[in-house]
Amino acid sequence: MLPLAGMLFNVVSGLVVDKASTLAKDHVHKMLDDVLDDDAKEELNRVIADDPNHEHSSVDEMLEAAANKKLNIPMKDGKLLPIEVDITIKIDPNTQDIEIVKN
Repeated sequence: MLPLAGMLFNVVSGLVVDKASTLAKDHVHKMLDDVLDDDAKEELNRVIADDPNHEHSSVDEMLEAAANKKLNIPMKDGKLLPIEVDITIKIDPNTQDIEIVKN
């Protein structure tokens, strides 16, 4: 099981991923800078790097992945938090070809 700091950061990352949330990675970065000293940030980066659930090694990498909807957030039941993405579907009425475009 992850240390509490890792679990709490997963909660914050989940809020960044959540389409309904207005929490952005810039808000999280500013809050981390305002609240955590350098030693605490290093510890959080270590916890993130040691988490076997993803390949990210720092707060910056993890928040970037969350903002780009490319971060799987494990929930307490072991399932992953669903990720919503906006897409556009283009249909050519002549050929009936379908193209899916991520927004």
